[in-house]
Amino acid sequence: MRKLLDIGIEQMKKMIGEMADGSLEALGSARKSLEGEFNSTGEIASKLHILRLGILDLVTELLIRYSPVAGDLRYIQSAIDVSYDLYRISRYAMEIERTVKIVMAPVEISLEAFPLTEEAVKISVEAFSELDETLVGRLIEIDRQIDRYYLDSLMALRDNPKKAVDALIMRHLERICDHANEIGARVVYIREGKRW
Repeated sequence: MRKLLDIGIEQMKKMIGEMADGSLEALGSARKSLEGEFNSTGEIASKLHILRLGILDLVTELLIRYSPVAGDLRYIQSAIDVSYDLYRISRYAMEIERTVKIVMAPVEISLEAFPLTEEAVKISVEAFSELDETLVGRLIEIDRQIDRYYLDSLMALRDNPKKAVDALIMRHLERICDHANEIGARVVYIREGKRW
């Protein structure tokens, strides 16, 4: 029975990996939209939604059939949260692309923040994939930097209402980094059983 649980967990890891790739692809497409290149982040988000539903079905089956405990149970619980975070990242990327496509306004702060946001998602995915707690500290640093960018965009908005698009995009980037941070928190939970 243990072998079947391991097979199910490996399948879940593969699906999370596909979702991670998709969220990074969506984020990259959203960044390109700031330069006038529009792709279809909506299709990526739809694909991630379907993958997430598959993960939820697999989780339900694993919980009912094998009654996992300890680390396996924490991993399975965390996979539910991570699949949600990755799906939300793709949705925020879709909203960024849609906003830019409709408004077509120049942005400054968002262009600076995008590489950090992409780095946060990459690090969170690596941390979860490898269950590497040492990467979580970098996620916290990036999250603080993105929070500062977001506040800067709000301050710029106060001084110049034409900066609304930048502030809106920064809001989405800030939420993406929060989701990346949550993925990092799942690593600590799986490894140590501690929530933060």
